[in-house]
Amino acid sequence: MNIKRHVRITTLPIIIGVFVLVVFFSSCSGNNYLNAIPAESQMLIRLNTTRLSGAKSPLILKTLLHVKNVDATGIDLSQDVYFFEDPQGNFGLCAKVNSDSKLEGALTKAGLSLKKRRDYRFAALPSNWVLGFSDDVLLMMGPVVPAAQDDLITLMARYLSSDEDQGIKSSPMYSTVDSIDAPMALVTQANALPEQFVAPFTMGAPKNTDPSDIILAAAMEVKNNRLLMHGKTLSYKKSINTAIQRAAKVYRPIKGNYIKAMSQDDVLGLFLNVDGKQFHQLMIQNQAVTAMLAGINTAIDMDNIIKSVDGDLTLVTSSLGKDNLHLMMAARLSGAPWLADVDYWKQSVPSGGHIGDWGKNCYYYTGNGTTYYFGVTPDMQYMSGGSPEEARLSITASPKPLPSDLQSLVKGTRFAMVVNFRALGNDKAAAVISLLKPLPLFGDINTIVYTMDK
Repeated sequence: MNIKRHVRITTLPIIIGVFVLVVFFSSCSGNNYLNAIPAESQMLIRLNTTRLSGAKSPLILKTLLHVKNVDATGIDLSQDVYFFEDPQGNFGLCAKVNSDSKLEGALTKAGLSLKKRRDYRFAALPSNWVLGFSDDVLLMMGPVVPAAQDDLITLMARYLSSDEDQGIKSSPMYSTVDSIDAPMALVTQANALPEQFVAPFTMGAPKNTDPSDIILAAAMEVKNNRLLMHGKTLSYKKSINTAIQRAAKVYRPIKGNYIKAMSQDDVLGLFLNVDGKQFHQLMIQNQAVTAMLAGINTAIDMDNIIKSVDGDLTLVTSSLGKDNLHLMMAARLSGAPWLADVDYWKQSVPSGGHIGDWGKNCYYYTGNGTTYYFGVTPDMQYMSGGSPEEARLSITASPKPLPSDLQSLVKGTRFAMVVNFRALGNDKAAAVISLLKPLPLFGDINTIVYTMDK
């Protein structure tokens, strides 16, 4: 036997095996820093720092760390940076460290006082965020009042010592965000959204579905002070996901008949194109939508009105008040057989309410603190609003329409939502901006535009 040849043959599998193990452990260690993000996180945003235009990632870290040169901090910007919201609702940032000594030096130079907890070093940042790091991971969380910083440090130390089973890589949320081909990607549970905006994303889910089981996944881009999101809704529970994907087929490409009806002063606009009979089935199993229409539906048969829709459907609101209905609804109808029932509605209106006329096939309802004008035009368009003027405006161009480039983002998509921060009252603005304000990557956002895949 040729001994040399025998040695080569028998050692070859060993060499290959060692090589595979080296590659495997190298690839694993490359993203071990993600173990500091808890697996139960409600929201995850991935920033691919090598693909982001401009200097967004360095700017984020400069802002939070109060340093001028991120390259000298020991933070590895060749690896993705992640924002997250943990199960308690705390916001966090996670990045890879390639030199903890550089990071410690940069923080000391910036005038920050470091203290040790377990094997980790922590510092309170001037922005009310708390920073913690090890030899391979940087974790920042906040904002938090100074009195609560010690409790947050305890929590962060637990996150920093987590293993792979406790970290985000064990969650399907990580696989989803990793599959989105975009410089910025978002995956979030619906319950992490401000409650005013949950309903549209839960359409089609079975009744009594917990919002935490509804997942919104989207590619994101910040442009012209707008947060542009293009994505889809899904669930990690098979039965719920099947229902959601079936419901998505109800949405048709938006023709854009009523996009101009939304004013720059309006808070929220929802844009759809549907067969009303199919869309009605989605509505009646959505508790948030049925609750919103409960007051007016006792006097006006909104169910049959929705069923008569066939084409673009737009809902615009100038206020997010819970007590009153502040809604303009416009739609293309296939017909309006329900007009024959209006006389019956007038007779059966609940006590304290009233239905009257304000034109041909035009009526109004008052009651329960709500005033709602609605009607049908000769060419079968449904119009409605809080006054005759608003009702007419719902199917015509607003004197202050949305910018044309924003309108073009809506047309042709299957679902679109436009949120205008500038029009929100202070109390409502706080609820919405609370989702974005702690995250410096978004900057001075004044509008969110979400669209569903074309």
